[in-house]
This record gives sequence, structure tokens and C-alpha cells, in this order.
Amino acid sequence: MTQTLACPKCRSPISRSADSIVTCPQCGTRYRLHPRTEPSPVLMPAAGRGVVDCLTVPNESVIRNRPLLKTYIPADWRYACSLDGSRFDLVSNPFVMTVTFCAPDDSAEIIYTGESFYKHIDYTPQTAMLQNRLEDLTVTRTPTFFRLKSTHDANAYCDALAQSCGLYSLSVISEAQPDETERAMQQQMVQRFLQQGFLDVSASWAGKAYRGTSPSGQTLMVYSETRVIRMMRISTVPTVQMVPTGGMFGMRMIPQTVNVQQQDHFWYTPYEFTLIATEAAFDSALAQLQKISRTLDALPAMEEARADAMRLAGQTVGNIAQAQSASFDRRSKIIADANAYTADVQHQIFQSNASAHDRAASRQSEMLREVNTYRGSKGVVEASTRWDHVYRSKKQPDLYAAQEGSAVNFGVDFEELKKTDGSY
Repeated sequence: MTQTLACPKCRSPISRSADSIVTCPQCGTRYRLHPRTEPSPVLMPAAGRGVVDCLTVPNESVIRNRPLLKTYIPADWRYACSLDGSRFDLVSNPFVMTVTFCAPDDSAEIIYTGESFYKHIDYTPQTAMLQNRLEDLTVTRTPTFFRLKSTHDANAYCDALAQSCGLYSLSVISEAQPDETERAMQQQMVQRFLQQGFLDVSASWAGKAYRGTSPSGQTLMVYSETRVIRMMRISTVPTVQMVPTGGMFGMRMIPQTVNVQQQDHFWYTPYEFTLIATEAAFDSALAQLQKISRTLDALPAMEEARADAMRLAGQTVGNIAQAQSASFDRRSKIIADANAYTADVQHQIFQSNASAHDRAASRQSEMLREVNTYRGSKGVVEASTRWDHVYRSKKQPDLYAAQEGSAVNFGVDFEELKKTDGSY
């Protein structure tokens, strides 16, 4: 009974057979089947056919399974392609592809990392946060694999790659020298960057073998290889400086923007290889790495994918800026509404406070003059505090009556006036 799987590379259906290796009928990619006991089959990373094959990053929305590289893949070696997570996040980090090749018996692993373009920064705690970050997404000349880092030559960068393997007691056992082909390649790349306006361009290449000990105590071999092109150019940077100036109050310092020329240092790595293997498998694995290196070539779709990644990064940055602007506008409106409400409440409080002062002043005046105030038909009526009740004639509005003690009923022709609270 056959069971259907989906090819991670092209999503075509693959029918499982009794063999441990299955082949996609659409793209020809071979996969190992995981030796599991459960009925549901699982595909392991793709397996090489011992020929030059095309590589892509499967299930990546930016790339859409386009072939990006072609290279020799050792027979039955598992391989997996991805975007370097430490150098790519669609917002601030660049497009750098990495491929991992693993021997069938797991005795060796080869890691390839694609080209990266660096700008040198002096490493300090303040600049550490800038590592692996794009300088400016709006500069069209900036490559999509651009990042910031302290400068290295090929020899020092190989050491850094080897140290990233996490081995103890790492020591160099051999160093390869560049051949005629490599020197010609270096000269070609130097001329290319000189034509782009860079100054003092130099190239270096290194391939170094190391021996170290794993955390479990196993002796392992490491080989790292890379080419580094170092460049420098002059740029003009507007800088604010304090400039002395005279005046009626004597010499003083004022800020002034001046153009300052500075040296910008860059470095470029077309590729990086790292091999880690057991002592027994090292020589054969190194031969496979050299064969991969000789046949490795970027396809035109690589630049298309990078352009799409940069475009998506720009759109993402634009959307973030737009959302931040909208959020700022909403926040500003909320603050403005809150301030307006607060000002209105304060105005009402001030008005109430002024009225209270007016009432208090009025009542104080009444007490000094020993009078009470009552509301009459022609306004407020004052009467001596000796009277407890004040009445007004309905027929003759100017006729009033007053009474001490208890109220007196003067009949329907009179109405009793109400005492005010001082607010009139």
C-alpha cells in the first residue's frame, strides 16, 4: 500500500514505496524516509544524487521556490537550504542564503553561507546593537546582503568561523595557499570595486584546518574557507560643530553645520565554507567541499529574490512608519481631547470658585449691615435681621409687611418671600 507525501521543494505529491529513498516526479529531488515505526511517513532533508543540482529555499514566500543556486551535491548526502536567521528578518537584516550538507552517517557536515557585504564599525558596547543591521533601506545602491561589523581579513574571519563551531582547545594544523585561479579571481574582484569608486581595494583568501574537542570529549576536525575584499572610500558627512564667533558681548561659541570628509571602510565576502567532521571522515569530506566550491554558481533568480526581499523590507518599514504615524495622530488627539476636557473642568471650577467668593462677600456684607435678603417682584429685597418673616402685597407690590417670631397669616392678599442664599 502506497502513501502520498508532499515534496517540500515543489509541493508535488510523492508516492511512498518500499525503498528508503523516494524521488519527486516533478522536480527530481530525492528524499530519505525517516525510519519510524508509525504508519505516517516523514520525509527527511533532501538527498543528493551525486550531480550538479539546483537549490532553493522551500516554502519561503519571498522566494516562491525559485532556483537560486546550482552546485554539486554529494550522493546520498542530506542537504537543506534556508535564509540565515542571524542575517535576515525581512525588516532590517539582509538576504543571505545558507546550505547545510550532511554525510549519510553524520560523520561530517558542510555549511555554506552566501555573499555578505559589510561596513566596518568600531566595536563598542554602544555599537554592539548595530551588528548585522542594514545601514539605510532607502539607499538603492546598498546591496540586500549589507550589514555592519568590525573589519576582518580572510585569515581572521576563518578563525571566527572555526570558533563558532563550539569546540574546545581549537588549534590550527594546516593553512592552504591561494592558487593561480584564486589570485586571478581576486584581481578581477579588485578591479570591479575600483571601477565602482572604491579606493585602496585589497583582497585576501584563506583556507585553514583546525583540530578541537567537542563538549562530549570527541576529537573533531574543522576546515574554514573564505575570500575577503577590503575597500575604502571617502564620504562627505554634515557635522554640527561649535564655532567661535565675536559679538558685542565678546567671544562666544555657536553651533554650525559643516561638511566633514571621512574614510568609510567596507569588506565583502563572496562565500563562506565551514566543515566539521571526525578525523576519519575529514579528508573525504574536504574533497567533497572542494568539489561543491568549484561547481557553486548563483542563478539569475538570486538577484530577483533579493530585489523582492528588499522591496518587501521597504514595504514593511513603510507600513510600520505609517502605523506609527497613525498611532501618533491618535495619541495626539487623545492628549488634545484630554487637555481640552481638563481645561474646561478647570474653567468651570474657577467660575464656581468666583461665584462662591461673590456669594461669601455678599453674605458678609449682609451680616455687617445686619440685613437679610429676600426675592421680591422687583429684585432682591432687604430687611432687618430682627424680622423672621417678610411678606409682599399681591395687589400693591411695593407694600411689604414683616413679623418677628412665628409666621402670621395676612390673608390671600399677601405672600411670604423666600430668603436668598446670597446668590443673586
